[in-house]
Amino acid sequence: MNETLKAALGVRVKAYQAAINRMREAIENDPEAWDATQELRESVELVRCLIRLVDGRTVRELHQAFGAPGDFGYESVVGAALDATYRGAP
Repeated sequence: MNETLKAALGVRVKAYQAAINRMREAIENDPEAWDATQELRESVELVRCLIRLVDGRTVRELHQAFGAPGDFGYESVVGAALDATYRGAP
């Protein structure tokens, strides 16, 4: 259940991690900026936790947690997955 949403969140995790890796390459000589990327890495790990928490949740629970698909943008990966999930797509 909720595979569409889990997959969408997984896509975002990969994009977030790639962005952080690129930032780290660009700022490796700036200790403060390097430390800031560590904060972002933690946020990516929190999204991975969210993926695990999505499993087995009802549509109502997901809606309470995520809100409307439009909050993310219907054209975004997460917004489209929420829309499909709320409409009952697998």
